Amino acid sequence: MKVLIITEKQDLSTKISTIAKNYGADTIIYKWFLKALDNLEEIQPDVIILSTSEYPRLWKTLVQFLKSGLGGPNPRTYLYKDIPLSEEDQEKYEELGISGYFTQINENSMSFLNTNAPLPVIGEVLFSMPQDGKIISGMINAVNKNELKCTLDFAEDFTDVEKIPNLNVRLENHIKNCSARVKQFDKFKNSLILEVQ
Repeated sequence: MKVLIITEKQDLSTKISTIAKNYGADTIIYKWFLKALDNLEEIQPDVIILSTSEYPRLWKTLVQFLKSGLGGPNPRTYLYKDIPLSEEDQEKYEELGISGYFTQINENSMSFLNTNAPLPVIGEVLFSMPQDGKIISGMINAVNKNELKCTLDFAEDFTDVEKIPNLNVRLENHIKNCSARVKQFDKFKNSLILEVQ
């Protein structure tokens, strides 16, 4: 796993890099936001960590840049903020596709870098691929408003899939049939974020 760390503070980058390396990640550190953005396509990180105390508004620029596809195949973005977020900021982060944030630099708060950590299972999904009818199943790991974060049972390519017209969702013994838009896909983790419609 390749982790891009963007911060001007040497002590901060050293602490984050040490923890990332403990989880087996390779780290690349940039002190200048624009230089990191300029090299994003070449780096193609799996995870980006940005310190918002130094770049309080530039994370939105980063998110828009990533949505254009120039940062590689769906890198996860985490923000470091030295004070807890307000509920309004948390909602804003989630709406714009930030994977998460942390306020302390330790292995516990940065466990998202642990690729071996088991994900919680709170439900199941079952659907067929629109182009060929292949049946796909998976586990639901998180629900946020109308978004489902899933881990698929088998590898599948979602490059050309924008919508799943017939999605079956089981949560707490309730089964629902709906359609969904493919919001994000991580082929390395075989994970999918679906926006239920």
